Amino acid sequence: MHVLFLAPDTHAYNHDFLRGLRSLGVRVSALGPQPPERLSEGVRPLLDGYRQCERILEGERALAELRQLTDLGSIERVETIDEPLVETAAWLRGELGLPGLSLATARLCRDKVAMKAFLRERGIPCAQSAAVTSERELRDFIAREGYPVIVKPLAGFNSLDTYKLSSDAELAAQLPRLGLEPNRPLAVEEFVEGHEGFLDTITGPEGVRHDFVGHYFPGCLEANRTRWISPQIAITNRIELASYAELRSTARAVIDALGLRSTATHMEWFFGPKGLKFSELGARPAGEKIWDMYRVADDFDVYREWALAVLGRPSEARPSRRRAAGSIQIRPDRDGTIAEHSGVDAAFARCGSSIYEHSLPAPGTPTSALDRGWLCNTWFRLAHEDFDELRRSMTFLGETVKTRAR
Repeated sequence: MHVLFLAPDTHAYNHDFLRGLRSLGVRVSALGPQPPERLSEGVRPLLDGYRQCERILEGERALAELRQLTDLGSIERVETIDEPLVETAAWLRGELGLPGLSLATARLCRDKVAMKAFLRERGIPCAQSAAVTSERELRDFIAREGYPVIVKPLAGFNSLDTYKLSSDAELAAQLPRLGLEPNRPLAVEEFVEGHEGFLDTITGPEGVRHDFVGHYFPGCLEANRTRWISPQIAITNRIELASYAELRSTARAVIDALGLRSTATHMEWFFGPKGLKFSELGARPAGEKIWDMYRVADDFDVYREWALAVLGRPSEARPSRRRAAGSIQIRPDRDGTIAEHSGVDAAFARCGSSIYEHSLPAPGTPTSALDRGWLCNTWFRLAHEDFDELRRSMTFLGETVKTRAR
């Protein structure tokens, strides 16, 4: 089997998926934006061939560079884990006549408004939404649905450039930042009150093979805007309980409605006064090395199982659900450079047996902005057999460890 992998080196996380393919004896060629001499040492042994494609988001350009790299007829799959490249990979599959996510489905998964409309027509509970290109269209939507609303890019991810508007005054203040243009529609949707989480799957040709549920504490939008919060991600090992049955059933209904097969999926959801609501779905693995938390918590080679699924081969293992896993970030008290950490000794005395990975940036390290995700600045990853104890440990870390900047 010969697989083309797009953008193999944008993050070390990508390498794990390459290892999954290589563990099955797969030949892996790749296109990426950086020149060959700038590939990291970790990725080079995992590739049988590589060629730079500076404009890799453009399908025609990617195809032209692929012709220079290898015989097109030898490629049997095209894969990527990077959200912006999902459509490029699908376009290449169509040009090469290969199985996998189609361009039409990829576009639906990238366009939040179209996806919600498609799923509402099929009985999936979603927030009301629309695509808007002008202030008038935005105000018309608010007049129909009322405040608060969420405004964000049609194809964004990680809560970047996402705004919650609760009043006419907030709308007026944010309008210059929204960038409303006739050729650049934005998504506006009803704000759904409630707890926020995600459900990830590995699907094979037959449908969902494996699923995992995570919770955000607090929700992403609040976490990305508030410095004093130490945001947590908690992966539950209680997914088999009846309390998760509706969520798992809804996820399968979404995946079946979209026709998603032989792919990873990452679905966001809310549960609150209006019940369970689908938020959005990406046809790719979760970011933030979340899949590595499944590996640790479930004694499970999630990357090999992904490779088996995308190649259409039978599954070899099941998640153990032995442990819950969590990730917590400690924000610096200001932007600048790291000055010092406090509370670290107490943190390891209380939680050291559960901490399996962490980062304490050295003094002088530049800080990262709040919207850059969970694995920057100071962070800890933990695993524990009891979900509640995992949460208590992460809360203790958030209250005890402090990172100061200057």
